Amino acid sequence: MKRRKVIIDCDPGVDDGVMLALASAHQDQLEILGITTVCGNQDIDKVSRNALSLSDFFGIEAPVAKGMDRPVVREPEYAPETHGEDGIGGCVLPETQRTESRENGILFMQRILKELEKEEKASIIATGPLTNVALLLRIFPETADKIREIVFMGGSLSGGNVTDAAEFNFYEDPEAARMVLQSGVPLVMCGLDVTEKCTLTRKQILKMCQWGSPAAKLCGDMLGYCLENSSEKYRGEVSVHDAVPVMYLLHPEIFEGGHKILDVDCSEGAARGAVLGGFRWWKNEAEDTNVYVLTDVDKDKFQEYLITSLYELAQ
Repeated sequence: MKRRKVIIDCDPGVDDGVMLALASAHQDQLEILGITTVCGNQDIDKVSRNALSLSDFFGIEAPVAKGMDRPVVREPEYAPETHGEDGIGGCVLPETQRTESRENGILFMQRILKELEKEEKASIIATGPLTNVALLLRIFPETADKIREIVFMGGSLSGGNVTDAAEFNFYEDPEAARMVLQSGVPLVMCGLDVTEKCTLTRKQILKMCQWGSPAAKLCGDMLGYCLENSSEKYRGEVSVHDAVPVMYLLHPEIFEGGHKILDVDCSEGAARGAVLGGFRWWKNEAEDTNVYVLTDVDKDKFQEYLITSLYELAQ
């Protein structure tokens, strides 16, 4: 079976860590061409260090390149309350000898796409703010022809998690989100409407910690930190947001969604980062839509596939 070529753009981040584990477990289906980092859950140095250590730990040999250290326009804001001061919930990883690529992440992505064979394309999996992806498309618009689709975690049709209106990644860099939505590249949005349903329970996390494998224990420990140090503890389960784009590429059949025409609020007001549009579908032609939005998931299947993948990676 021919593997799908992917570039992973991320800001590890606890759920980014689980996402990398899931991707690693399916390298027979996903050819990971490279990993780029962007400031988001923590500053660029921390998330880049985490990307190197996590990819090494999970057995991903793809190179890692450091991307943008701030949003397109705004000052960066981080999420230590959810991910910890180190970005991975205080978990200690073995020291890695791997080092970052000398290229900036945007130039790194541009080169990888340019070097693809004439008929080849790559998918971009984006689980942090869309800063790197937006600037890639703005500075090198010709790369759009080499992108199969961008599957990103971000946005929401029904309220936010960092404010009442906005999801974190869109709130962090709404200008970048707007640039990507207006790019004309095929897009799949994995927003809070679906990711809030993609959870693991406290019991499932505890079992992961007891498997006896370092990979499973790390994922369990990271998710346990999120569960116990955020509002997730009140519902007894934690959303694994950033695993959703990878899961969609592996198992699109467990998701439901629809095509929408969306924009992003880039104001300084209470609606900053909010997704606009998507409801008055009768006003536009089907071909005018700019993004396919995931809205529902078979939760049991998500949990089964994720847990099984982490178990197999542990073996």
